[in-house]
Amino acid sequence: MRRWTRPAALALALLAGAGTTGFTATPVLPAESAPPPAATLDPDLAAQVDELAQAALTDGVTGAVVGISDPVRGSYLRAYGTADTTGTPMTTDVHYRIASVTKTFTAQAVLRLADEGRLSLDDPLEEYVPDIPHGDEITVQDLLGMRGGVYDFVADEDFLARYAADPLLPGWSPYDALEIIRAHADEATPPDQATVYSNSEYVLLGLVIERATGRSAQQYTTSVIEDLGLPETSYPTTAALPEPFAHGYVNTDSEVAPADPAADEPRDVTLSNPDVPFTAGAVVSTVPDMVRYAEQLATGAGLAPETARLRQEWTPLTSTGIRVQYGLGVLQLGDWVGHNGSVFGYSDVVSHLPEQGASVVVMVNAADGEAVPAGDLWDGIVTLLYPDSLPTW
Repeated sequence: MRRWTRPAALALALLAGAGTTGFTATPVLPAESAPPPAATLDPDLAAQVDELAQAALTDGVTGAVVGISDPVRGSYLRAYGTADTTGTPMTTDVHYRIASVTKTFTAQAVLRLADEGRLSLDDPLEEYVPDIPHGDEITVQDLLGMRGGVYDFVADEDFLARYAADPLLPGWSPYDALEIIRAHADEATPPDQATVYSNSEYVLLGLVIERATGRSAQQYTTSVIEDLGLPETSYPTTAALPEPFAHGYVNTDSEVAPADPAADEPRDVTLSNPDVPFTAGAVVSTVPDMVRYAEQLATGAGLAPETARLRQEWTPLTSTGIRVQYGLGVLQLGDWVGHNGSVFGYSDVVSHLPEQGASVVVMVNAADGEAVPAGDLWDGIVTLLYPDSLPTW
């Protein structure tokens, strides 16, 4: 579990994989010459999506939810399998941990503060959080773009063992992550040399938000979520999830937290401490909210136009295979703009294809923070519907 989400790992997974309810997300108006949008996805395509989703219910995944919104092909929202191992049917309105999709909200918060003049993207990290290796050189923008060179605290073996043993991790605070970062000072690198995924950089941004606003990161991020009009999206203060929710399980093929050979069911890790991922992965949502949000994220809703443009100045995360790049708290996977996430119990992909005005969101209820089980399902769906949307390097 080296990351709350692994964009590079997702890309590798994509290469390897190379009752229905209609809904309407925030619409993208079609061109005048385009036909009127369909109300729901074509039945033949829907049946193929269903087949892909059913096949994803393996390795501890008991259920999945898929949301598709396309101004031409139509919309589709469906739940598959069960929300737990007792047989409770999965529903489309279940809450789940969106894991590193949280980073998109953290970045939105920081960029909004920059738009308001309450901080500068050129500010050095040292101004907000002292005693971080290279903190006098690292800028806020470096952190947003995963270019700070900061050691990823979740790679620490002692932390990993403790978290795998008990995701509630009593007494943990973001300052414990700082101690791990400082203890690995020899593994830090100077900033702006390469784009390297690090959860630590988004924990640090949470502390930047707190210093800049005088409010908790949870409170300020909540205000950002509310301004975007996402009623089922929240930053929790406890280990509980809002009702209804899907139980989360460790995927049974996990190398991070191997399954007990004597266990009859996958390990339930629904309850976990939100202060551990903090602003790198604590937010909770639903698939309908994330379908709506996918377009907002890709189009820069709530940001000044120049800031929205800056947010999508990409730098490479990979050099071979499917093109994977990072902006400022946003991921470009092929031609798709969004983010993915993996935390104990939950995996998801939130994505928007700007040229088509289409959004695809997938969640599954098993993950270990390293593997991204939702990635294979997402890949299958977008390859089916948008076969040219995953260009390679």
